[in-house]
Amino acid sequence: MVSLTKGEGFGRPLLEFSLTKKPIIVSNWSGHMDFLNSEFVCTIEGQLNNVHPSAAVKDLIMSESQWFSPDHGQIGHYLRDVHKNYKKYLDGAKRQAYKSKTEFSWDKMKEQLDTTLSTYIPVLPKKAELKLPELKLPTL
Repeated sequence: MVSLTKGEGFGRPLLEFSLTKKPIIVSNWSGHMDFLNSEFVCTIEGQLNNVHPSAAVKDLIMSESQWFSPDHGQIGHYLRDVHKNYKKYLDGAKRQAYKSKTEFSWDKMKEQLDTTLSTYIPVLPKKAELKLPELKLPTL
């Protein structure tokens, strides 16, 4: 899997693909680095550059925004090396799959949500009956 995202964030397809135990080549920037371990996948360095003025869209992509530009030399290096030495990258791919499966499964997410809610909201609000005073209608 090759994903040279400019800044799309989390990247659910990357998380799902990591379960296939196959090598991954990604930009070393954005939300997917929250779940991909740089020791297990090939990360491409680069730099942040301002978006091109033609890409700016009112209320969506501000002209002050920046996108990630990957190092093309590293892209070529990893594409060739992973193709040529595929087996060398399989151990990291398997380790990433294990990490993804154990740390980002549905059950793990429920466990983390339960822990967070229990910590910050120890007692959930209960329904309370609202009793308002009776008002007399004005006479005309």
